[in-house]
Amino acid sequence: MAGRSRVAAAWRRVPLPAEHVVPMLMVVLLRRRSHRLPPARATVAAGLALMGAGLALVAWAVVARGDADLERPRHLTTTGPHRWTRNPMYVGWGLAHVGLGLAVRSPWALVTWPFAAALVHRAVLREERRLEVAFGEEFTQHRARVGRYAGRRSRGTGGTTRASGRC
Repeated sequence: MAGRSRVAAAWRRVPLPAEHVVPMLMVVLLRRRSHRLPPARATVAAGLALMGAGLALVAWAVVARGDADLERPRHLTTTGPHRWTRNPMYVGWGLAHVGLGLAVRSPWALVTWPFAAALVHRAVLREERRLEVAFGEEFTQHRARVGRYAGRRSRGTGGTTRASGRC
C-alpha cells in the first residue's frame, strides 16, 4: 500500500499542460461523433505504445524532479530524462497526445497536435528565460549539453548527437 500512495503522491505533482490536455479530453468526449481514421491494429498498437511511452516519460521526469516547486525551483534538475531533453514532461505529453489520436483513431487529435505543440513551445521559451535568470551559468551549460526537446549536444561542435541507449 505504501508503494501505491507514493505513486499517487507523485502523480498529484504532475503538471497538466492545458495545451495538450484540453484537445485530448475533447477527442475522448467527441470520439463517437467524429470521423475516425481507418481501422488498423498497427495504428492502435502504435498509439498505445506512444501513449505509454509519453506517460512513462512524464512519470520519470516527476521522479527525477522530486518535490521541487515548478513555479519557484531552488535547483536545476539535470538527472534522469533531463539528461536527454530539457523538457521531458512536455515531450511526454506530446507523445501521449499523438498516441491518443492513433489509439482512438481520431484525426482531430492529430490535427490539434501541431497547434498544441506551438503553444507549448511558446511556454517553453518563456520558461527557459526564467531559468536562465534564476540559474545563470548552470542553466547555460545545461542548455549547451542538452537539446530543448531531444538529444544530447556534442561538446566540441555544438551540434546534436544521437542519444545512446543508456536511459
